[in-house]
Amino acid sequence: MHPAEHHRHSSTLRLILRDGRVEVHYQVDAVTLKSAQRSCGDETVGIDRGYREVCTDSIGRRYGTSLGSLLAVESDRLKIKNARRAKLRSVVGKAGKAEDLAKAQRIARCNLGQAKYRRQKARAGRLIRTETYVAINTLVDHAKVIVAEDLTQPIAGKPRGKNWNRRLSAWTKGVTAQALRNVSDRRGSAVVVVNAAYTSQTDSRNGTFGRRCGRKFYCSDGVVLDADHNAAANVLQRMSDPDITLRTPHTEVRRIIAARTRSHRLRLPSQDSSPPRAGGERNVQGCSSHE
Repeated sequence: MHPAEHHRHSSTLRLILRDGRVEVHYQVDAVTLKSAQRSCGDETVGIDRGYREVCTDSIGRRYGTSLGSLLAVESDRLKIKNARRAKLRSVVGKAGKAEDLAKAQRIARCNLGQAKYRRQKARAGRLIRTETYVAINTLVDHAKVIVAEDLTQPIAGKPRGKNWNRRLSAWTKGVTAQALRNVSDRRGSAVVVVNAAYTSQTDSRNGTFGRRCGRKFYCSDGVVLDADHNAAANVLQRMSDPDITLRTPHTEVRRIIAARTRSHRLRLPSQDSSPPRAGGERNVQGCSSHE
């Protein structure tokens, strides 16, 4: 039973008939809901938004792992559906030019309606929304403070194929940001927004540049990390980074990380273990360049 059902409603009730069922809409005080729901956790974590899941936290836990499959199924369904509708619209146009108005009207009425199309799209949207809110609630079960990038912006990265761009197009509308804001507000957790520039391209262990490739992050010393976990750890560290603030331009962030990379490499021990030659010279064959 919904927590608000324990109280007598003094607000206006609205009855809606939708898909053969009756929905009762009423106003509920957010304070009442907040007091009736479970509280948040006590951890401080950073999160990285993903393609196949809603997010990954700085401890390595993944949330909403069915998101990728939901997006793929709905996007591919819409691709086929819209292609068929485009062909039918072409037939309608040709029939209109041929003055076969009866055929054009019949196709438009029976095959190009919007009711079923919108209903199916709305159902898919509800599934994605539910997956997101369940994921964020599970995250808040652990976290008191959540450090995140600006989740209303599109996911940055290299250009992808048409299928990926189509599947992600519906996921750049701030759904995660809305869920995080609503859930954290009602359950008492705090959200801290940080500068996310180059968090997916930086080694979280030492703050140096590396290379991300899919799920893997390749460090300069040969270590391979989980890319999402590494990015989430970088997001968490940004909260206390004295040099990189939320408003620091990405060009300045790159300069700072490049300087840290050079400084880290200078502190590394020499990779040349051969004995010194006469005159103090060493055999430099096999040394890796730091430039």
